[in-house]
Amino acid sequence: MIVDKGLIVSVGAAASTPVPASAQVFPGDGKTLVPGLWDSHQHVNDDFAGPFLLSLGITSARDPGNDVQLTLARAQRRAEGKLLSPMIYPSLLIDGAGPNSAQFGVVVRSEQEAVEAVQKAKGEGYTGIKFYGTLNPAWVAPAAAEAHRLGLHVHGHVPAGMRPSQAVTAGYDEITHIYFVMMEAMPDSVVATSNGINRFEGIGRYAKDVDLNADPIKALIATMMAHKTTCDPTLVVAEVVFVPENGDLSPAYAPYAGTLPPATERSFRLGGYTVPKDLTREDDRKSFAKLSALVSLMHDSGIPIVAGTDGSGLELVRELELYVAAGFTPATALATATIASAKLVHAESTTGSIRVGKRADLVLVEGDPSRRIGDLRNTRVVMMGGQLMDADALREASGFSSRPRMAGVLGETK
Repeated sequence: MIVDKGLIVSVGAAASTPVPASAQVFPGDGKTLVPGLWDSHQHVNDDFAGPFLLSLGITSARDPGNDVQLTLARAQRRAEGKLLSPMIYPSLLIDGAGPNSAQFGVVVRSEQEAVEAVQKAKGEGYTGIKFYGTLNPAWVAPAAAEAHRLGLHVHGHVPAGMRPSQAVTAGYDEITHIYFVMMEAMPDSVVATSNGINRFEGIGRYAKDVDLNADPIKALIATMMAHKTTCDPTLVVAEVVFVPENGDLSPAYAPYAGTLPPATERSFRLGGYTVPKDLTREDDRKSFAKLSALVSLMHDSGIPIVAGTDGSGLELVRELELYVAAGFTPATALATATIASAKLVHAESTTGSIRVGKRADLVLVEGDPSRRIGDLRNTRVVMMGGQLMDADALREASGFSSRPRMAGVLGETK
Protein backbone atom coordinates (compact mmCIF):
# COMPACT_ATOMS: atom_id res chain seq x y z
CA MET A 1 0.00 0.00 0.00
CA ILE A 2 1.31 3.40 -0.99
CA VAL A 3 0.42 6.59 0.89
CA ASP A 4 1.18 10.10 -0.34
CA LYS A 5 0.25 13.37 1.33
CA GLY A 6 -2.03 11.60 3.78
CA LEU A 7 -4.05 9.73 1.17
CA ILE A 8 -4.01 6.10 0.04
CA VAL A 9 -2.88 6.19 -3.58
CA SER A 10 -2.25 2.53 -4.36
CA VAL A 11 -3.15 -0.88 -2.95
CA GLY A 12 -2.00 -4.13 -4.50
CA ALA A 13 0.24 -7.16 -4.44
CA ALA A 14 3.82 -6.41 -3.39
CA ALA A 15 5.22 -7.97 -6.56
CA SER A 16 3.18 -5.76 -8.86
CA THR A 17 2.85 -2.48 -6.95
CA PRO A 18 5.73 -0.07 -7.74
CA VAL A 19 7.21 1.61 -4.66
CA PRO A 20 8.55 5.16 -5.19
CA ALA A 21 12.31 5.37 -4.66
CA SER A 22 11.84 8.09 -2.03
CA ALA A 23 9.26 6.14 -0.02
CA GLN A 24 9.73 5.25 3.63
CA VAL A 25 9.12 1.51 3.74
CA PHE A 26 7.65 -0.46 6.65
CA PRO A 27 8.10 -4.23 6.36
CA GLY A 28 4.93 -6.11 7.19
CA ASP A 29 6.29 -9.52 8.13
CA GLY A 30 4.33 -10.81 11.13
CA LYS A 31 2.17 -7.69 11.15
CA THR A 32 -1.27 -6.63 9.93
CA LEU A 33 -2.34 -3.25 8.56
CA VAL A 34 -5.85 -2.24 9.65
CA PRO A 35 -7.90 0.93 9.28
CA GLY A 36 -7.56 3.36 12.16
CA LEU A 37 -9.87 2.27 14.94
CA TRP A 38 -12.97 4.15 16.08
CA ASP A 39 -14.38 4.44 19.57
CA SER A 40 -18.02 5.34 19.02
CA HIS A 41 -18.60 6.18 22.68
CA GLN A 42 -15.64 8.17 23.94
CA HIS A 43 -16.16 11.13 26.28
CA VAL A 44 -12.94 13.01 25.56
CA ASN A 45 -12.29 14.86 28.79
CA ASP A 46 -8.90 16.53 28.35
CA ASP A 47 -5.91 17.10 26.08
CA PHE A 48 -4.10 14.12 27.61
CA ALA A 49 -6.67 11.82 25.98
CA GLY A 50 -5.34 12.56 22.48
CA PRO A 51 -1.94 10.79 22.60
CA PHE A 52 -3.44 8.14 24.90
CA LEU A 53 -6.15 7.19 22.38
CA LEU A 54 -3.72 7.32 19.47
CA SER A 55 -1.39 4.91 21.29
CA LEU A 56 -4.29 2.43 21.20
CA GLY A 57 -4.72 2.85 17.45
CA ILE A 58 -7.85 4.99 17.84
CA THR A 59 -7.70 7.66 15.13
CA SER A 60 -11.40 8.64 15.22
CA ALA A 61 -13.97 8.88 18.00
CA ARG A 62 -17.58 9.87 18.45
CA ASP A 63 -17.95 11.95 21.62
CA PRO A 64 -21.56 11.50 22.80
CA GLY A 65 -21.64 14.31 25.32
CA ASN A 66 -19.17 16.63 26.96
CA ASP A 67 -18.49 20.15 28.15
CA VAL A 68 -19.68 22.26 25.22
CA GLN A 69 -17.05 25.00 25.30
CA LEU A 70 -14.12 22.62 25.83
CA THR A 71 -15.32 20.35 23.03
CA LEU A 72 -15.53 23.25 20.59
CA ALA A 73 -12.15 24.64 21.72
CA ARG A 74 -10.41 21.28 21.27
CA ALA A 75 -11.87 20.92 17.79
CA GLN A 76 -10.56 24.35 16.83
CA ARG A 77 -7.07 23.69 18.23
CA ARG A 78 -6.89 20.36 16.45
CA ALA A 79 -7.88 22.00 13.15
CA GLU A 80 -5.13 24.58 13.70
CA GLY A 81 -2.54 21.85 14.31
CA LYS A 82 -2.12 22.79 17.98
CA LEU A 83 -3.56 19.63 19.52
CA LEU A 84 -2.58 15.99 18.94
CA SER A 85 -5.86 14.11 18.94
CA PRO A 86 -7.96 11.66 16.99
CA MET A 87 -10.64 13.15 14.79
CA ILE A 88 -13.62 13.77 17.09
CA TYR A 89 -17.24 13.69 15.91
CA PRO A 90 -19.25 15.26 18.78
CA SER A 91 -22.89 14.94 19.75
CA LEU A 92 -24.61 17.49 21.96
CA LEU A 93 -26.04 15.84 25.08
CA ILE A 94 -29.56 17.06 25.90
CA ASP A 95 -31.22 16.20 29.21
CA GLY A 96 -34.06 17.33 31.40
CA ALA A 97 -33.79 18.88 34.86
CA GLY A 98 -33.62 16.64 37.91
CA PRO A 99 -31.34 15.01 40.46
CA ASN A 100 -30.02 12.55 37.86
CA SER A 101 -29.39 15.09 35.09
CA ALA A 102 -26.25 14.58 33.04
CA GLN A 103 -23.20 16.46 34.26
CA PHE A 104 -22.29 17.66 30.79
CA GLY A 105 -24.33 19.02 27.93
CA VAL A 106 -27.49 21.10 27.94
CA VAL A 107 -30.38 20.87 30.41
CA VAL A 108 -33.77 21.82 28.94
CA ARG A 109 -37.02 22.55 30.75
CA SER A 110 -39.55 22.60 27.92
CA GLU A 111 -40.21 21.18 24.48
CA GLN A 112 -39.24 24.52 22.94
CA GLU A 113 -35.91 24.51 24.78
CA ALA A 114 -35.28 20.96 23.57
CA VAL A 115 -35.84 22.01 19.96
CA GLU A 116 -33.65 25.08 20.44
CA ALA A 117 -30.87 22.88 21.85
CA VAL A 118 -31.00 20.82 18.66
CA GLN A 119 -30.67 23.98 16.61
CA LYS A 120 -27.72 25.02 18.79
CA ALA A 121 -26.04 21.70 18.05
CA LYS A 122 -26.35 22.25 14.32
CA GLY A 123 -25.11 25.82 14.51
CA GLU A 124 -22.00 24.86 16.47
CA GLY A 125 -20.94 22.02 14.18
CA TYR A 126 -22.08 18.95 16.09
CA THR A 127 -22.77 15.80 14.08
CA GLY A 128 -25.56 14.51 16.31
CA ILE A 129 -27.60 14.87 19.46
CA LYS A 130 -27.77 12.49 22.39
CA PHE A 131 -30.85 12.37 24.59
CA TYR A 132 -30.38 11.40 28.23
CA GLY A 133 -32.38 9.71 30.94
CA THR A 134 -34.20 12.63 32.60
CA LEU A 135 -35.53 14.17 29.38
CA ASN A 136 -39.33 14.29 29.20
CA PRO A 137 -40.31 11.47 26.80
CA ALA A 138 -42.93 13.74 25.23
CA TRP A 139 -40.17 16.04 23.96
CA VAL A 140 -38.26 13.32 22.09
CA ALA A 141 -40.33 13.23 18.91
CA PRO A 142 -40.39 17.00 18.21
CA ALA A 143 -36.69 17.38 19.05
CA ALA A 144 -35.77 14.34 16.94
CA ALA A 145 -37.83 15.66 14.03
CA GLU A 146 -35.92 18.95 14.16
CA ALA A 147 -32.62 17.07 14.34
CA HIS A 148 -33.49 15.04 11.25
CA ARG A 149 -34.59 18.21 9.43
CA LEU A 150 -31.14 19.62 10.14
CA GLY A 151 -29.30 16.43 9.17
CA LEU A 152 -28.24 15.42 12.68
CA HIS A 153 -27.96 11.89 14.03
CA VAL A 154 -30.24 11.06 16.99
CA HIS A 155 -29.11 8.64 19.68
CA GLY A 156 -28.85 8.21 23.41
CA HIS A 157 -30.10 6.66 26.61
CA VAL A 158 -33.82 5.94 26.69
CA PRO A 159 -35.52 8.49 28.99
CA ALA A 160 -37.03 7.16 32.20
CA GLY A 161 -40.61 6.03 31.66
CA MET A 162 -39.98 5.28 27.97
CA ARG A 163 -39.24 1.92 26.37
CA PRO A 164 -36.75 1.54 23.51
CA SER A 165 -39.47 0.66 20.99
CA GLN A 166 -41.13 3.98 21.80
CA ALA A 167 -37.82 5.80 21.42
CA VAL A 168 -37.27 4.24 18.00
CA THR A 169 -40.71 5.19 16.73
CA ALA A 170 -40.21 8.71 18.17
CA GLY A 171 -37.08 9.19 16.05
CA TYR A 172 -34.02 7.49 17.57
CA ASP A 173 -31.49 6.46 14.92
CA GLU A 174 -29.45 4.57 17.52
CA ILE A 175 -29.87 3.20 21.03
CA THR A 176 -26.90 3.58 23.35
CA HIS A 177 -25.98 0.78 25.81
CA ILE A 178 -27.31 -2.76 25.51
CA TYR A 179 -29.05 -2.51 28.87
CA PHE A 180 -31.35 0.16 27.43
CA VAL A 181 -32.28 -2.23 24.63
CA MET A 182 -33.08 -4.87 27.26
CA MET A 183 -35.23 -2.26 29.04
CA GLU A 184 -38.00 -3.27 26.61
CA ALA A 185 -38.58 -6.41 28.70
CA MET A 186 -38.26 -4.86 32.14
CA PRO A 187 -41.12 -4.28 34.61
CA ASP A 188 -42.74 -0.85 34.65
CA SER A 189 -41.08 -0.07 37.98
CA VAL A 190 -37.63 -0.46 36.42
CA VAL A 191 -38.49 1.49 33.28
CA ALA A 192 -39.85 4.35 35.39
CA THR A 193 -36.51 4.68 37.21
CA SER A 194 -34.09 3.76 34.42
CA ASN A 195 -32.23 7.07 34.77
CA GLY A 196 -30.78 5.86 38.08
CA ILE A 197 -29.24 2.71 39.51
CA ASN A 198 -32.09 0.58 38.15
CA ARG A 199 -30.54 0.63 34.69
CA PHE A 200 -28.05 -1.75 36.29
CA GLU A 201 -29.81 -3.25 39.29
CA GLY A 202 -33.06 -3.87 37.46
CA ILE A 203 -31.27 -5.39 34.49
CA GLY A 204 -29.17 -7.58 36.77
CA ARG A 205 -32.30 -8.77 38.54
CA TYR A 206 -34.52 -9.56 35.56
CA ALA A 207 -32.52 -9.89 32.31
CA LYS A 208 -31.41 -13.46 33.03
CA ASP A 209 -35.02 -14.64 32.73
CA VAL A 210 -35.94 -12.82 29.50
CA ASP A 211 -36.83 -14.95 26.47
CA LEU A 212 -35.08 -13.24 23.57
CA ASN A 213 -37.10 -15.15 20.98
CA ALA A 214 -40.48 -13.98 22.26
CA ASP A 215 -42.23 -10.65 22.70
CA PRO A 216 -41.48 -8.00 23.75
CA ILE A 217 -37.85 -8.46 22.56
CA LYS A 218 -38.95 -10.16 19.33
CA ALA A 219 -41.21 -7.21 18.49
CA LEU A 220 -38.49 -4.71 19.41
CA ILE A 221 -36.00 -6.39 17.07
CA ALA A 222 -38.56 -6.18 14.27
CA THR A 223 -39.12 -2.48 15.01
CA MET A 224 -35.40 -1.74 15.01
CA MET A 225 -34.96 -3.62 11.74
CA ALA A 226 -37.84 -1.72 10.13
CA HIS A 227 -36.39 1.63 11.23
CA LYS A 228 -32.78 0.63 10.46
CA THR A 229 -31.84 1.49 14.04
CA THR A 230 -28.19 1.13 15.08
CA CYS A 231 -26.99 -0.02 18.51
CA ASP A 232 -23.91 1.09 20.44
CA PRO A 233 -23.94 -1.75 23.00
CA THR A 234 -20.94 -0.83 25.20
CA LEU A 235 -21.04 -4.49 26.21
CA VAL A 236 -17.75 -4.00 28.02
CA VAL A 237 -19.48 -1.60 30.44
CA ALA A 238 -22.00 -4.29 31.29
CA GLU A 239 -19.18 -6.78 31.81
CA VAL A 240 -17.37 -4.43 34.21
CA VAL A 241 -20.62 -3.86 36.15
CA PHE A 242 -21.97 -7.40 36.33
CA VAL A 243 -19.13 -9.91 36.09
CA PRO A 244 -16.10 -9.22 38.35
CA GLU A 245 -16.14 -9.50 42.11
CA ASN A 246 -15.59 -6.28 44.03
CA GLY A 247 -11.91 -5.38 43.83
CA ASP A 248 -11.17 -7.63 40.86
CA LEU A 249 -9.55 -6.34 37.67
CA SER A 250 -11.91 -6.65 34.71
CA PRO A 251 -10.64 -8.51 31.61
CA ALA A 252 -10.82 -5.16 29.80
CA TYR A 253 -7.83 -3.94 31.82
CA ALA A 254 -5.93 -7.16 32.52
CA PRO A 255 -3.61 -6.83 29.49
CA TYR A 256 -2.42 -3.46 30.83
CA ALA A 257 -1.79 -4.60 34.41
CA GLY A 258 1.69 -3.50 35.48
CA THR A 259 2.05 -1.04 32.58
CA LEU A 260 0.09 1.85 34.09
CA PRO A 261 0.78 4.19 37.00
CA PRO A 262 -0.30 2.42 40.23
CA ALA A 263 -3.00 4.98 41.02
CA THR A 264 -4.50 4.51 37.56
CA GLU A 265 -4.46 0.74 37.82
CA ARG A 266 -6.08 0.86 41.27
CA SER A 267 -8.95 2.84 39.77
CA PHE A 268 -9.60 -0.11 37.45
CA ARG A 269 -9.83 -2.56 40.38
CA LEU A 270 -13.24 -1.51 41.60
CA GLY A 271 -14.84 -4.71 40.38
CA GLY A 272 -18.55 -4.98 39.71
CA TYR A 273 -21.22 -2.99 41.50
CA THR A 274 -22.48 -4.24 44.85
CA VAL A 275 -25.00 -7.03 44.37
CA PRO A 276 -28.35 -6.57 46.18
CA LYS A 277 -28.67 -8.82 49.22
CA ASP A 278 -31.38 -10.97 47.66
CA LEU A 279 -29.29 -11.68 44.53
CA THR A 280 -25.89 -13.22 43.84
CA ARG A 281 -22.99 -12.35 41.58
CA GLU A 282 -23.92 -15.43 39.57
CA ASP A 283 -27.37 -13.89 38.91
CA ASP A 284 -25.65 -10.83 37.50
CA ARG A 285 -23.35 -12.97 35.37
CA LYS A 286 -26.35 -14.81 33.94
CA SER A 287 -27.93 -11.46 33.10
CA PHE A 288 -24.70 -10.35 31.44
CA ALA A 289 -24.74 -13.54 29.36
CA LYS A 290 -28.27 -12.66 28.26
CA LEU A 291 -27.12 -9.15 27.27
CA SER A 292 -24.34 -10.73 25.19
CA ALA A 293 -26.88 -13.00 23.54
CA LEU A 294 -29.02 -9.97 22.74
CA VAL A 295 -26.09 -8.31 20.96
CA SER A 296 -25.61 -11.53 18.99
CA LEU A 297 -29.31 -11.63 18.10
CA MET A 298 -29.29 -8.03 16.87
CA HIS A 299 -26.18 -8.70 14.79
CA ASP A 300 -27.70 -11.83 13.26
CA SER A 301 -30.87 -9.85 12.52
CA GLY A 302 -28.93 -7.26 10.52
CA ILE A 303 -29.11 -4.45 13.07
CA PRO A 304 -25.92 -2.35 12.70
CA ILE A 305 -23.58 -2.54 15.68
CA VAL A 306 -20.91 0.07 16.43
CA ALA A 307 -18.17 -0.42 19.01
CA GLY A 308 -17.86 2.06 21.85
CA THR A 309 -16.37 1.92 25.32
CA ASP A 310 -17.86 4.72 27.45
CA GLY A 311 -14.48 4.46 29.18
CA SER A 312 -10.87 5.44 28.73
CA GLY A 313 -10.44 3.72 25.37
CA LEU A 314 -8.42 0.85 26.84
CA GLU A 315 -11.64 -1.17 26.72
CA LEU A 316 -12.14 -1.03 22.94
CA VAL A 317 -10.42 -4.27 21.98
CA ARG A 318 -12.15 -6.04 24.86
CA GLU A 319 -15.46 -4.85 23.39
CA LEU A 320 -14.49 -6.54 20.13
CA GLU A 321 -13.41 -9.70 21.97
CA LEU A 322 -16.85 -9.84 23.56
CA TYR A 323 -18.43 -9.58 20.11
CA VAL A 324 -16.31 -12.48 18.87
CA ALA A 325 -17.28 -14.49 21.95
CA ALA A 326 -20.92 -13.71 21.07
CA GLY A 327 -20.51 -15.17 17.58
CA PHE A 328 -19.15 -12.37 15.39
CA THR A 329 -16.25 -13.24 13.12
CA PRO A 330 -13.09 -11.22 13.82
CA ALA A 331 -13.66 -9.38 10.54
CA THR A 332 -17.22 -8.36 11.39
CA ALA A 333 -16.12 -7.37 14.89
CA LEU A 334 -13.37 -5.17 13.41
CA ALA A 335 -15.92 -3.57 11.08
CA THR A 336 -17.91 -2.32 14.09
CA ALA A 337 -14.85 -0.27 15.10
CA THR A 338 -13.99 0.95 11.61
CA ILE A 339 -16.33 1.28 8.62
CA ALA A 340 -19.61 0.85 10.56
CA SER A 341 -18.66 3.66 12.91
CA ALA A 342 -17.59 5.87 9.98
CA LYS A 343 -20.98 5.33 8.34
CA LEU A 344 -22.68 6.47 11.52
CA VAL A 345 -21.35 10.02 11.04
CA HIS A 346 -21.39 9.91 7.22
CA ALA A 347 -17.58 9.79 7.01
CA GLU A 348 -17.35 6.46 5.17
CA SER A 349 -16.42 8.10 1.85
CA THR A 350 -13.19 9.48 3.33
CA THR A 351 -12.13 7.06 6.07
CA GLY A 352 -13.01 3.82 7.88
CA SER A 353 -11.50 1.34 5.42
CA ILE A 354 -8.40 0.80 3.30
CA ARG A 355 -9.26 2.02 -0.17
CA VAL A 356 -7.56 4.18 -2.81
CA GLY A 357 -8.54 7.83 -2.36
CA LYS A 358 -9.39 7.59 1.33
CA ARG A 359 -7.49 9.24 4.16
CA ALA A 360 -4.60 7.13 5.39
CA ASP A 361 -5.96 6.62 8.90
CA LEU A 362 -4.08 3.39 9.55
CA VAL A 363 -2.60 1.19 12.26
CA LEU A 364 0.13 -1.41 11.87
CA VAL A 365 -0.25 -4.09 14.55
CA GLU A 366 1.90 -7.06 15.52
CA GLY A 367 0.05 -10.31 14.89
CA ASP A 368 -3.07 -11.32 12.99
CA PRO A 369 -6.40 -9.87 14.22
CA SER A 370 -8.23 -12.02 11.66
CA ARG A 371 -7.39 -14.99 13.91
CA ARG A 372 -7.13 -13.30 17.30
CA ILE A 373 -8.91 -9.99 17.56
CA GLY A 374 -6.92 -9.18 20.71
CA ASP A 375 -3.85 -8.63 18.55
CA LEU A 376 -5.28 -5.18 17.85
CA ARG A 377 -3.75 -4.18 21.18
CA ASN A 378 -0.27 -4.67 19.70
CA THR A 379 -0.02 -1.30 17.97
CA ARG A 380 3.36 -0.49 16.42
CA VAL A 381 2.81 2.38 13.94
CA VAL A 382 -0.12 4.79 13.76
CA MET A 383 -0.82 7.06 10.78
CA MET A 384 -3.26 9.96 10.80
CA GLY A 385 -3.44 13.24 8.95
CA GLY A 386 -0.32 12.45 6.93
CA GLN A 387 1.72 11.97 10.09
CA LEU A 388 3.51 8.80 11.19
CA MET A 389 3.54 8.08 14.91
CA ASP A 390 5.44 5.45 16.83
CA ALA A 391 2.98 3.65 19.11
CA ASP A 392 5.63 2.98 21.76
CA ALA A 393 6.49 6.69 21.91
CA LEU A 394 2.80 7.53 22.26
CA ARG A 395 2.51 4.96 25.06
CA GLU A 396 5.47 6.44 26.89
CA ALA A 397 4.06 9.96 26.57
CA SER A 398 0.74 8.68 27.92
CA GLY A 399 2.20 7.10 31.06
CA PHE A 400 2.49 3.44 30.02
CA SER A 401 5.69 1.79 31.19
CA SER A 402 5.59 -0.94 28.52
CA ARG A 403 3.51 -2.57 25.84
CA PRO A 404 0.36 -4.48 26.87
CA ARG A 405 0.64 -8.17 27.62
CA MET A 406 -0.98 -10.72 25.33
CA ALA A 407 -4.51 -11.29 26.57
CA GLY A 408 -4.88 -15.04 26.18
CA VAL A 409 -6.82 -16.65 23.38
CA LEU A 410 -10.30 -15.13 23.67
CA GLY A 411 -11.39 -14.20 20.17
CA GLU A 412 -8.98 -16.62 18.46
CA THR A 413 -10.53 -18.69 15.69
CA LYS A 414 -9.90 -22.41 15.40
